[in-house]
Amino acid sequence: MAKILVVEDSDAVRAKMRHYLEENGGHSVLEATDGANGLDILKENPDIDLIFCDVNMPVMDGIAFAQTMCNEELFKDIPLVFCTTESASAVKKEIRNLGIKARYIMKPVTENSLVVTLKSVFG
Repeated sequence: MAKILVVEDSDAVRAKMRHYLEENGGHSVLEATDGANGLDILKENPDIDLIFCDVNMPVMDGIAFAQTMCNEELFKDIPLVFCTTESASAVKKEIRNLGIKARYIMKPVTENSLVVTLKSVFG
């Protein structure tokens, strides 16, 4: 069982992801509504094993969240998965140019895409 942070501004998407993650491995899920909220939760829970993060959010978007997270020694090695409706190539290029290492899944997030991602991260 892993401790997973879901950073997503949509209540419905967060609820769906929580359900899928709890049903597939009984993972402990923490939720944040934007990148700033995600950083606060991360600081309170430095033992998080994996982060799923939306790209487009109010207050602080996913890319700014990832940049800040990756600059912190304590958090830089936590696996990060971006969930996005954006063109995968455009988003990946921007993120790669910033030196952020991440995986990607396309929205709408499905149970299968989460299970495949969990297996790729945790084996």
